[in-house]
Amino acid sequence: MEVSRISSKGQVTIPKAIRERLNLEEGDKVAFIEENGKIIITKSSVVALKEFLNTMSKEAESKGVTEEDLLKDLENVREEMWNERKK
Repeated sequence: MEVSRISSKGQVTIPKAIRERLNLEEGDKVAFIEENGKIIITKSSVVALKEFLNTMSKEAESKGVTEEDLLKDLENVREEMWNERKK
């Protein structure tokens, strides 16, 4: 467990060991998620991806698209891409 102090401006330094484990670099954006009285900090790209997947899942469900349909379409796209590369 790592500990950090909140500055008078509300800033918190993410300890170096955690930044390294999560591959956080200067300029990266992070998202703060409050959940059950805890704060979760994650790369904002991870949050954006989860939100995108959740939105797409709901959209597919509303249109009656099944996981099987998606997997079949994915296989077709892979095959098309493979055939294009072989040309």
